[in-house]
Amino acid sequence: MKLLIDENLSPRLAQRAQQVGIEAYAVIYVGLQGATDLEVWKYAWKYDLIVVTANVGDFLSLASTSALHPGVIAFRESGLSREDQWARLHEALSFLRERNGSQLLNEVLAVRGEGDLSLLKIPAT
Repeated sequence: MKLLIDENLSPRLAQRAQQVGIEAYAVIYVGLQGATDLEVWKYAWKYDLIVVTANVGDFLSLASTSALHPGVIAFRESGLSREDQWARLHEALSFLRERNGSQLLNEVLAVRGEGDLSLLKIPAT
């Protein structure tokens, strides 16, 4: 599993993910600060990175128009502190490891709150 942390979340999420053995990059550290969502999406696809974002609507739209994508972890809560963001991401990563070996191919993991995670198949098959 490899992650790309969108710029609407703390870039420290990438560092914390790396500390628990997950390859992760923050958008602002890979030359994509201020990039459009489409540019971020293309970068994620090119490098097989799961996008982690709170910009849910735009990335759900991009996922729905892609025949194949590495997945999205979508935070459906706003105003999360850095610690809350990490708690939600850590829970999502644990969920993925337990579920299917950390893959999200053509799926979106919606994180609505503590303990409230659901998978969506996008695009629908």
